[in-house]
Amino acid sequence: MRDFSSLVGAADKYIVSVGGESLATEIKSQKIKEEPRRAQVGFFHVWIRGSNRYNVFYNTTDFVGFLERCDRAAKNNKTFVSAFVLMDNHVHLQIYTHCLNAFMRSLLMSFNQWYNRRKGLSGQLFNSPFCSKLIDNEEYLRYNYLYILTNPVRAGICENITKYRWSSYHYTKKGYYNYLGKFIDINDLVSDYLFKSYNDLHSGAEKHLREFWSFEEVEGGVKNNSRQLIRPTDNEVAKYLGFILKGRRLGDITRNELVKTMQVLREQGGATYRQISAVTHESYYDVIRILRGERKDLANGTAGTLPQFLASDCIPEI
Repeated sequence: MRDFSSLVGAADKYIVSVGGESLATEIKSQKIKEEPRRAQVGFFHVWIRGSNRYNVFYNTTDFVGFLERCDRAAKNNKTFVSAFVLMDNHVHLQIYTHCLNAFMRSLLMSFNQWYNRRKGLSGQLFNSPFCSKLIDNEEYLRYNYLYILTNPVRAGICENITKYRWSSYHYTKKGYYNYLGKFIDINDLVSDYLFKSYNDLHSGAEKHLREFWSFEEVEGGVKNNSRQLIRPTDNEVAKYLGFILKGRRLGDITRNELVKTMQVLREQGGATYRQISAVTHESYYDVIRILRGERKDLANGTAGTLPQFLASDCIPEI
């Protein structure tokens, strides 16, 4: 009969095999010196969000750059990653580590420096401090693993876990080429421990989503149909805006054109208020006020003439 402690033991053996004989002495020394407030050893759910909820990942290079630095930080800090998902403005990781703070410090500093240097920016990309929760039983380990893989589905970005590119789901497809395998190694101890087969993983994910939707319906008091809506990612909204503007800058268009642009992003592009705020650099509450308050004026033609570059027959579906 299996138990959670056997998995922890296997994870420890793996870390020691990678870290060498001096690992135990190093960990003991770190505990004495740092006396960290949060636990440092064990399985963890770690999540980080872009500062002010701003988008962090805009293109393939951004996603790949994070994965490469996550892989390097893990290997240098007695850590392995068992699951991950990278969304546009936040990240979820499931890890096993002997030095949580050192791993996260290495990851965040290296990615922040690389990202800012490449884009000519400054400042902190993610909210600080990072968030973490110790996973100390099998039930939560399973819940957290499925929570991470189903995050894009619950966000309305895709229909099922197979369709999202930037998650560790693709490491569970044994015998198939995995594009992400070039950038980060994922330890399969947890997936092999939790799921008997590929089909078992999928049925677990489907059950997890059914339970999530049921909870949403009960909490909201009404039937939640959000799972039927596939929303665009922030990256897709930014590209859509570029298509609408056709080379023009936001500063070059009139206020009326900006309002119509927001309306097109919302109604034809399926963008959320937060996404529209992010790509137009308008206040979140101004976006809501504009789209709710000025929609009637637009319909009556009193908010200005629709410019040629916003003609509806030029707008593609996302």
